[in-house]
Amino acid sequence: MTYARIGMYTAKPGTLDAILKKAETELVPQTRQQPGFRRYFTIRTGEDSLFSLTVWEDKAQAEQAAERLSGWVRAEMGPSLIKVENHVGEITIASTPRGEAAGYARIGVWRFKSGTDIAALTQRVKTEWIPLAEVQPGFVQSGTIQIGERDVVSINAYASKGQATAPTGDSAAWIQENLMPSVASVERSEGALVWDTRAAQSQ
Repeated sequence: MTYARIGMYTAKPGTLDAILKKAETELVPQTRQQPGFRRYFTIRTGEDSLFSLTVWEDKAQAEQAAERLSGWVRAEMGPSLIKVENHVGEITIASTPRGEAAGYARIGVWRFKSGTDIAALTQRVKTEWIPLAEVQPGFVQSGTIQIGERDVVSINAYASKGQATAPTGDSAAWIQENLMPSVASVERSEGALVWDTRAAQSQ
């Protein structure tokens, strides 16, 4: 089983471009050298907001990454940040990526109602929703990370923004009918991938 460290940031207006340039130059190479590293990608979800995810072979490595990455963020980005969220969780869905590269992604931070059987719901998403999503033009891959007892982060990647925001037909109907009755709240965001780097053996 693999784990992920998630970071969600809001920066002061006008500072994010410089932060991203510094992170890509310094933080990405450092992270790729760490034991257990699998993948590191970021999504710019707004002019001043960013979603970051690193994938690791086990939970301990993900937790160590959270400490290292948070330390770098505090040291290099601290004065420029308005809000920071960090989470470590198990990757519960990782659909097989297609050959094409992802350029745009949609993110959901889901809180489910008390008593929801998230494991059973996750299995239904795998067997029922993923096949519907995979036939959508431009769909590249999907993943979910459970970050709490009732909290799940979903990431769906597409080749382009146009394909990510196009009507989703049967897959959207499935979510509305089968997922939403169990949802207490959901926060959605989307944006272009800034970088997507993988361990050498995964490239």
